[in-house]
Amino acid sequence: MSTAPSHDETTPVLIVGGSLIGLSTSLLLSQHGIRSLMVEHHPGTAIHPRLASLTARSIEIFRLVGAEAGIRQVEPPFPRISNIPMVESLVGEVVDTLMGSDDFQAYFTDASPVEGSGIAQDVLEPVLRARAEQMGGDLRYGTELIGFEQDEQGVTATIRERKSSNTRTVRAQFLVAADGANSMVRRQLGIGQHGAGSIGHFLSIIFESDLDLIEEFHKRQATMCFLANDTVSGTLVAYPGSSARPDLFRLDISFDVEEEKIADYPEERCLPLIRAAIGIPEYPVRFKTVLTYELAQLVADRFQEGRIILVGDAARRQTPAGALGGNTGIAEAHNLAWKLAAVLRGEAHQRLLATYDAERRPLADYTSEQAALLSEQRETEGSAGITVDTFIINLGYRYSAGAIVPEAGDDQLPLAQNPHQWSGQPGTRAPHVVLGRQGQSLSTLDLFGAHFVLLAGPNGQAWLGAGRRAAEALHVSVDCSQVGGAATDLSDAGSAFCRAYGISTDGAVLVRPDGFIGWRSVSNRPDAAHAVTQALSMLLCL
Repeated sequence: MSTAPSHDETTPVLIVGGSLIGLSTSLLLSQHGIRSLMVEHHPGTAIHPRLASLTARSIEIFRLVGAEAGIRQVEPPFPRISNIPMVESLVGEVVDTLMGSDDFQAYFTDASPVEGSGIAQDVLEPVLRARAEQMGGDLRYGTELIGFEQDEQGVTATIRERKSSNTRTVRAQFLVAADGANSMVRRQLGIGQHGAGSIGHFLSIIFESDLDLIEEFHKRQATMCFLANDTVSGTLVAYPGSSARPDLFRLDISFDVEEEKIADYPEERCLPLIRAAIGIPEYPVRFKTVLTYELAQLVADRFQEGRIILVGDAARRQTPAGALGGNTGIAEAHNLAWKLAAVLRGEAHQRLLATYDAERRPLADYTSEQAALLSEQRETEGSAGITVDTFIINLGYRYSAGAIVPEAGDDQLPLAQNPHQWSGQPGTRAPHVVLGRQGQSLSTLDLFGAHFVLLAGPNGQAWLGAGRRAAEALHVSVDCSQVGGAATDLSDAGSAFCRAYGISTDGAVLVRPDGFIGWRSVSNRPDAAHAVTQALSMLLCL
């Protein structure tokens, strides 16, 4: 009887789809020391801009994996004073301001130690790819998934190199489907979707300019604009250039898929539409290409099927309003990566993976609904009728169930609110507080990412030993630190830590590797070691 393996190679995690979310998943798994294989059917990173900005929260996540410096090197200027106007044309009359400088808190806020970025996806992905490869990620472009089967122990997948047509069989313990809105993995699993469905179809006209068209956006202090005149209506978006490419621009207009084809929009038809959107006849522009896309609000009925897990557009589709799609996908990958790592290292029960669905799917419903509402309010009500706050959506949500230890009264808390209104409740993002260490400033967020972190107040030194004993008992890494007090290396000159985390000076909090609070004790307890051990066991689903 042959004992030869029935596969060509093995990997702990197979990532299907190598765009923004697949690359993010690879990076975050590598940060936790987990090998992965990523396959992407396109020959390289994105060639179209698509996502136009990263929120402060997304930059926080990329900072953890050492990608922020690369982003800052190639990002365009992203001024704090920005707006999104409704105009007759780019140089024409301003009808309304749909998003003013006060609405950019998701990018510029004292709730975060970092600022957001105006980087576009085609500039961002090469940065992430280089960092992922540097961290040991196995990234295979021009390679597609052609089939898979799963059993109780893992997933067997067949992949094909498109250029050579060579196929290989890969055995993985888990498969992460980041293969987009039309996910083959989701469809093959038979996972349905719910939501409002299709909202409309649009045509994107991509072009360059021989003149400094970006300066016309700067005059408006605009990142994009909504426009309507007798010739064209839609949105005009600027993607400032970098060392990798010149400035690009995108005009989006509605597209009737029943009556029109993409071939109906050759260059000679598109150029007058572009010039009408700019508002200057005969303005020199260079037509690049046209693309079509569908706006939809759809969320997968479940994000996990056995050892296969959906992230990004494979898990939920939403309108691009507020740049919520890509930024939400990055947060999903961040939530999932530490859980996969804990299970693969044997620190957590496999039940921990079910908390990804429990935590992220309600937020997918909420975020997709808010994005659709924002699109509707912009179109029908103007600035006076906009109630959607992207600052809250990006930084102010909480997990109401999952890998958390709830407190009494949590069921009365909202799903999301201004992040400044939270004070350390389990399930919320750990607040940013400026601390000192050896004469240097750092954020509390700089303490999170690799392991669980137990932070005690200035009189909570008893918690440090309790945390270490819990870590030893459960064979898991826990970084234990005391904030403030004479015997600690973390100073808190403004005494802000305890207020921000909702504990007394002898209390403690346990923060998950993704920077969300898992448990806290407002004050000291005589059974501190037992309390931390029990909390950690619950967070790991042991």
